Amino acid sequence: MLNEEDVRRLYMDDIEWDRTSDSWKALIPNRNFNTFDVSDETPEEYQRRLRPRFRIPIQVLEQWLYPLYYDRTSTNNYGWLDYDKIEFVRQDMCLAQLRKVNVIRAYQRHVVEGSRYQAWHQLPCTDRDREHWIQNCTWRTPPLILDVSSITQEEIPRYADIKGRFQLVEGHSRLGYLYAADNCAVLKKEHHQAYIMRYAAS
Repeated sequence: MLNEEDVRRLYMDDIEWDRTSDSWKALIPNRNFNTFDVSDETPEEYQRRLRPRFRIPIQVLEQWLYPLYYDRTSTNNYGWLDYDKIEFVRQDMCLAQLRKVNVIRAYQRHVVEGSRYQAWHQLPCTDRDREHWIQNCTWRTPPLILDVSSITQEEIPRYADIKGRFQLVEGHSRLGYLYAADNCAVLKKEHHQAYIMRYAAS
């Protein structure tokens, strides 16, 4: 049976893991690593367990840390951050801002492909999500965006693909769908909610 370290090495090299912050390591979800099955804890249980140290919205956990904790791209780009100093704020962003959000090279195709759809019924998402787009002209779950300006450039490791004022952390297909709706002139909302991840002001 594989232990946690064996499983982690299937996703990343030791050097990538060793350079993550202690707070990133503390965010690990309890998972059934030996069967590669669903997590042993629900997202709600995960949030409750983290709560004494971290204040992370359930939708952030569900879309990012819960399923993608060992994702190499997430680890290399965001695993070095000090999550004891990070806050997550849900706020409105206008279309102009969302058009300028940086998308890392590894996931640009997801945004490009999503932006090519011509009608709501073409979106390859769940019926619940599609219905939400049709009724509300926005995503059901706000994506996660890093406020790069809250970090000094000297802090950002050279191996991290982080640029611009804002960077999309999770929600690449959703951003593409938003671009598609705007391109087709079927979008009637100027502002859309996002979770902003940033260093809290001291």
